[in-house]
Amino acid sequence: MSNLNNIPSEFQVLSTKPELRIQYLMPPGGRIFLFLFFLPFCVVFIGHLWILFLAVRELANLRFWQAMQMLGYNSNAPWNILLFVFTFSLLGVAFGTGLWCILGVTEVCATHKSLTISYKLLGFSRNISVLSRNIRYFNQFLNRSESTAWDVEVVTNQRLSDKYQSFPVWFPAKWVSPDMVTRLNYKTIPLYSHTNPNPSKWLGRVLADFYRVEFQSTAQSKNSVTYRPY
Repeated sequence: MSNLNNIPSEFQVLSTKPELRIQYLMPPGGRIFLFLFFLPFCVVFIGHLWILFLAVRELANLRFWQAMQMLGYNSNAPWNILLFVFTFSLLGVAFGTGLWCILGVTEVCATHKSLTISYKLLGFSRNISVLSRNIRYFNQFLNRSESTAWDVEVVTNQRLSDKYQSFPVWFPAKWVSPDMVTRLNYKTIPLYSHTNPNPSKWLGRVLADFYRVEFQSTAQSKNSVTYRPY
């Protein structure tokens, strides 16, 4: 695999034999920037956690109204409790997103039997696997729904339905991209996303070379509107 000689800074190749293991996480500079950005949200979220803890303690002591007053930001207005729940939910999402971006690690393990993507955070992990015989090809495309990010995915041969999805005759052909047709017909697994196309292209090519399958990219065929089965 000659592509392993030009490894983007976003990746670390942990091993090449007997299995290919590639790890990627945000560079230190980006993590420091995100830490400073999410720090105010974390502080406010921890404050809300403390309020919730005090409210639960009041409920345990059967002081219902005192607990409601705490959740209402020391107010008896019922809509303030709804405001607390809404704010707590938003801060929780922001805290979780920041924690993943700063400390989360994604690892791809390629063997001749399967491809496994592992998402690791603070000792917890979640794995997604696909058997080698079910790998159809690797696809890179421009995802405009995520602020024009370049995504790479593995396309499996697992059909989502018994028939190919079709578009009406009046549907403009220029709106039908290969990755749209692929996603309507086959199960796909996301691997990596980056605003720069080069890192995702490198990962897709390395894995396609390892499994000896095709690598497709919309950057190479912008005018293509039909899907060509592998």
